[in-house]
Amino acid sequence: MKNMFSHLTNFSLNKESDKYVEPGEEFMSDGSGNKRLLATTWKTMEAEGLDIEEIQSKIKDTLRKSIVTIEPYLNHYF
Repeated sequence: MKNMFSHLTNFSLNKESDKYVEPGEEFMSDGSGNKRLLATTWKTMEAEGLDIEEIQSKIKDTLRKSIVTIEPYLNHYF
């Protein structure tokens, strides 16, 4: 490995797959293809009966706690 700071995203790997579907016009609304909008993901999860507001609240709480945890380091370096 020459560049230790490079990485491959899932998309970089998936686009080489035989099952890869190029996103078209419809991906904006129906979530088909290999890439999806977050809004489409929320709609899909909600249709499956998941409580989206609770999930979003937990994500926000996790982010807040993560930032509070690293705050001393941020203050020190910046």
